[in-house]
Amino acid sequence: MESYKELAAENLSIQLKKDFPIKELYFGEQFYGGVIPLIFVSFNSFNDLENNWKDFNSQITNDIVLDLKEEYSRWNLYVFYFSDVEVPKSLKYEIENNKFSSRKIVIENCKSITNALIKNVVSEHITNDNIHINVVSKQTSTFKKNATLAKIVDKLGLKKKNDDDLQTALNQIENIYKDEI
Repeated sequence: MESYKELAAENLSIQLKKDFPIKELYFGEQFYGGVIPLIFVSFNSFNDLENNWKDFNSQITNDIVLDLKEEYSRWNLYVFYFSDVEVPKSLKYEIENNKFSSRKIVIENCKSITNALIKNVVSEHITNDNIHINVVSKQTSTFKKNATLAKIVDKLGLKKKNDDDLQTALNQIENIYKDEI
């Protein structure tokens, strides 16, 4: 997560904390194909989250999104809403599927927003560098020429590979192997 940087937005933070019942608020940015602005917010209670997330999102749009110069940053602003309790599926769905101005993710059962938690959240939801893929290369055997098949192909002289010649070769091969079974 070397490309994550916490941002100091003191004036905005003070204003948002005055306007909303916020317990914790952090601003950051992640460089991942461009600059992705990040906001991490925890309201004082679940009811505060439920009652204020839309207005908070509107305020963020007014105070941050409209000032973003890069198109990439405007389309990739993330707001992470942290809750110390489990959020009902209906509210979580409403928040995360709201298309207005930012991408919104609800993180449940979180008592405090720590640097380690921010790192995990960014890894899981943006960079996906928490996914480990192990590819096992399979040993393949070397190709061995089958004498029977080679005779059929040679006999037909399949220099011109048209569909009729190939079908004839396939029929002969099937007949030979049917007789052996």
